[in-house]
Amino acid sequence: MRDDDDLKYFESREFKEILAVYESAHAAGSAVYMEADELTDIAEYYSMVQHDEQQAAEVIALALQLHPDAVDPQIFRARQFMQNGDTQTAMQICDTIEDQQHREVLFLRAELLVREDRVAEAVDILTQAAGQMDEDKDYFLYDAAYVFIDYHRFQEAWIFVCDLEQMAPDWYKTWQAAADTLLGLEENRKALAYIERMLDVDPFCVETWNWSAEAYTGLNLYDDAMNSLDYSLAIDPANNRASQLKAWIFLQQGNYQQAHEIYLREKESDPTNEQNWLYDSYCLLDAEQEDEALASIERAEELADGISPDQSLIYEMHAQLLSRKGRVDEALSYIDKDEAVSGPDGSQEDFELLRACVYAENHRVKEALQVVERACNNADPDRHLSIYYRAAAMMVDTSYFDIALDLFDELLKVEGLAPADAAEYHAYMAYCCMKLHQDDTALAHLLQAREQAPSRLQDLFSEEFPGVQPAEYYDYYYYRVHGRWP
Repeated sequence: MRDDDDLKYFESREFKEILAVYESAHAAGSAVYMEADELTDIAEYYSMVQHDEQQAAEVIALALQLHPDAVDPQIFRARQFMQNGDTQTAMQICDTIEDQQHREVLFLRAELLVREDRVAEAVDILTQAAGQMDEDKDYFLYDAAYVFIDYHRFQEAWIFVCDLEQMAPDWYKTWQAAADTLLGLEENRKALAYIERMLDVDPFCVETWNWSAEAYTGLNLYDDAMNSLDYSLAIDPANNRASQLKAWIFLQQGNYQQAHEIYLREKESDPTNEQNWLYDSYCLLDAEQEDEALASIERAEELADGISPDQSLIYEMHAQLLSRKGRVDEALSYIDKDEAVSGPDGSQEDFELLRACVYAENHRVKEALQVVERACNNADPDRHLSIYYRAAAMMVDTSYFDIALDLFDELLKVEGLAPADAAEYHAYMAYCCMKLHQDDTALAHLLQAREQAPSRLQDLFSEEFPGVQPAEYYDYYYYRVHGRWP
């Protein structure tokens, strides 16, 4: 069962009556007999809603005392160890449960295997179980998909979604699992097809409107995303996820002040969500409030406790802020942490260029270039061009314009260079020459870039020539230099 399904159950009259029986007896100090599943639900309520692990432990102890062989309380106890990082004890408890084919035992074992990075084994266990199942197979496939969705293993989740869709193509939960998985796979257009079907059935579901906003954001359709969020917030004005998405869109549009205002509210209403602290650090850095940004990322890291889905971003941002403060060795250590959590999915090239950037920002350009050379030596030859291009752009960002010019000049000598790539290089070289007061050379590069690199020219020159179209930059620059139009 998904967490939001649990939370809906906790609001039901049925559960409130069960809880009242237990709490009345507990307050009076009286003995009470209840079923194992009822006591487990109460323990989950104390853990998930009240965040009272001591009360939860007391309820589970009672459940095991009354029903020592019951599956539900043993599953709960194992999950508590798992959540605290003790997967070995959790697996031992799982192994001792008598009914090994119980669906919750299968899900627990699969989840423990995923945590141990034995994902293929987890898939095999649940696939075999589903193949032998006749009753409630659709619900089993749905929950199996969420074992992997919850750990961002979307490729594996899709295996179960496909089986579910074949079995129940018109079921709302099928669409839900498919949309959730496709969003994780960044297949946003495909996800929207399922999301729209969900909204046709339930147009008042806040989560679905938020998913719609996520999909449109992934497609850079920010107006459509904002429209979805307006519906979401009209239904639930206090919805944290909708507010976070709105702030994220402002970030993507470079509107850091409005994003910051939302994150301030979110940090007050949901202070334990590390994402609010992480993304607000970007806003604070843009406002040149480096000390505040560093404090915000430190809080994000503390809350993340090493297991956030955004752990890599947290480490990368922490490295960037430490670099800005001149704390080079600490910044480099955070890039090492970033590389470690990224595992085999991370690109060594990316991390080397981050290290080079730290050195360049702190006026250790010789070491920066040594790291770039090391990145090339460790990369396949077909990656060298990309590494040099990124290194040259980094030198522009860190104001080493003369070095950037040399790198771009070398790139222009590459045989078979695509005209669009050459235009990009000329755009950067025009900017470097302008910064070095080499105006005539800057004009020559502007001419070479004008036709095929308008986006890059706009990125580089929009502040120099506000309100001017990239095709006219050459004319305005020429007028600035010579006092007349060309």
